[in-house]
Amino acid sequence: MATASRSIEWTLRGKVVAWLTALAAGAAWLGDDTTARLAAAMLAAPLVVDFVAKQRRLHHTEVQVSPRRTVAGALFVDQVTVVHHGRRPARECLFCEPRTMRHEPPLLLPTLPPGRPVPVALRGRSLQRSHVVERVFVLASSWPLALFRSRAVIPVATDFVTEPARVPLSAEVVQALAAQQAAPLDRAVETGLEFHSLREHLPHEDARSVHALRSAALGTLVRRVTRGRLPQTVGVVLDLRRPPGRPLRRGTRRFEWSLGACAALVAHLRRQAAQVLVLVLGEAPARFLVQGPVQEHELLTLLAAAEPSPHRPLGPEWFDELRRLEHCFWIPAGAYAASPEIAAMPRTVTLVGGEME
Repeated sequence: MATASRSIEWTLRGKVVAWLTALAAGAAWLGDDTTARLAAAMLAAPLVVDFVAKQRRLHHTEVQVSPRRTVAGALFVDQVTVVHHGRRPARECLFCEPRTMRHEPPLLLPTLPPGRPVPVALRGRSLQRSHVVERVFVLASSWPLALFRSRAVIPVATDFVTEPARVPLSAEVVQALAAQQAAPLDRAVETGLEFHSLREHLPHEDARSVHALRSAALGTLVRRVTRGRLPQTVGVVLDLRRPPGRPLRRGTRRFEWSLGACAALVAHLRRQAAQVLVLVLGEAPARFLVQGPVQEHELLTLLAAAEPSPHRPLGPEWFDELRRLEHCFWIPAGAYAASPEIAAMPRTVTLVGGEME
């Protein structure tokens, strides 16, 4: 965790004036020249004035920002509130977040009155997937004479998730997805349950289907009858394990591509109203049943901080649910496309990115 800090540093203009002051002072000392002493004094005066008048309480500024979730490489705009708690107004301040504004110029803030919140729209772009719990902002000012620069580092505790960049799926995966979406003729055209009729509620039946308004009107319990089909479940295995004997820091390009392919695949299946059973194989295997945005965000948060892991075999109990599914997509992010668990799957398995080097 970063700590709030402050510093005063030279600007390029200040360095030039300081060198000229030193030269004039050296000439005055060597030649005992009154004009040189006057020139040295005139050059040193603005240095002293700027250093004394410099704003030294910029680190007393509070930055308020909401949690952010973004995709690697995507441009976003944060609504940030800046509150200065110093005794005097902060003037001519440049505001930036170095991590997300590498290609954006710092933002010039208006004068910050003490204790008054100032809203700021900050443009940024997170280039690498990550999950951090704090953001670090920098506030700098060269006021009044720009010979010195006052600089403050302001950390803010907030959640910042950069999801993997989505990648286009291969033709083989798209064809497998199309086959999964083909429903039998005896199923409803639309996924999900639809209202069909009302009937009397029986004592042994689940009370959650009771229609409250109709039951109150008729004086007896009445339940809803629905027709249709439940969303089908598709399995996805994300294997973060490296092949036995391989170093962990190799295959970075393939690893990043695989994480983006997993995010794109889950998003595509969710748009088709399918449930996704995701099994992440790594140091600590994890299981996700993605049925809505909450579970999808949990999975993407894990992908944002995922790292390659050494190979270790897993027991068959981890794959019991996947074996009961009609289809499974296997993503060898750690480049272990010959995993024995793939051959042990009894049903169809589509290898995603298995041909990558």
